[in-house]
Amino acid sequence: MHQWPPKSASRAAWAACAALVCAPSAARADWTRPDWTRSDWTRSDWTLAAAAELRHDDNVGNAHGEYNTVGDYAASAKLSLFDLLQLGGGYSLALGGNVSGEVYDHLIGLRNGSLDVVMSLKKKFGVGAFAPWLRVAVSPGRTNFDDGYRDSTTYRAAAEFGKRTSARWNFWGEYLFERRLATPVAGQAYAPISTDVFSGHGRSLIGNAEYSLSERIALSAGAQLRRGDVVSTQYPGAYTYLNARAAVADPTFGPNQIAYRFFGTSYGVRAGLNLALNAHNLVGIGVQRTETHALGGNDYTDTVPDVIWNYRF
Repeated sequence: MHQWPPKSASRAAWAACAALVCAPSAARADWTRPDWTRSDWTRSDWTLAAAAELRHDDNVGNAHGEYNTVGDYAASAKLSLFDLLQLGGGYSLALGGNVSGEVYDHLIGLRNGSLDVVMSLKKKFGVGAFAPWLRVAVSPGRTNFDDGYRDSTTYRAAAEFGKRTSARWNFWGEYLFERRLATPVAGQAYAPISTDVFSGHGRSLIGNAEYSLSERIALSAGAQLRRGDVVSTQYPGAYTYLNARAAVADPTFGPNQIAYRFFGTSYGVRAGLNLALNAHNLVGIGVQRTETHALGGNDYTDTVPDVIWNYRF
């Protein structure tokens, strides 16, 4: 939620995906993580779930070059409430929302709170645990930051398909479109370029696999391809400016720091280990690696290890 696209909930375009299907923070509910805020984990009328995450991001600002990178620790928490309606014929409708918050250790301006509304329609093709399923979802949301100038409204739409092939293997994938609208920052870093840095759009393809080692332990892995706008904060440079769609001063990262919006392509992978403590609690560890190639050679990498906790009431 600190930059765009988001990196994790508990991150990156994929964090957004999980929120769509009732997953964290927002920010960062990751693609490969079993998430008890997802509506398909229960058939009761109402589902209340909570999630928390602690992580370290080695390149919070998506900066190009080691001399520009800033790392920090972050913690996030999320509360979700959903109503599941069985429509018959294998269809179910989930309606609900998420309230989440995120704090950073040093980058105070990136601390934020979010409110999302989620609606999803799921079709199950058959009966039993091995029947394939398809889900479409839409989710508008609002995020406000301590620094103020990153505040934005985000609209997401997703289509997701999955199938459990055996008692141990489970696969699912999704296509996500996201559109973020922010108010252009007053005052220009470089005239006449736009200051609408924190608006943008992106499209993502995400694939996931999960392997159950036992009834309580599971390994997970995922991959992501995303094309769209990315935000990178770094020291000013003429060549960087010439390839940017927008630019503005970014004092959250310190003096002489400029936030640029580029068009880029991101490739990401994630691996994790999850442990179900009981019927209500799940904990996990994971690591996410993303490589982004932006216009003009403004490339960057990002590594995020994390620890997560999910609770279903």
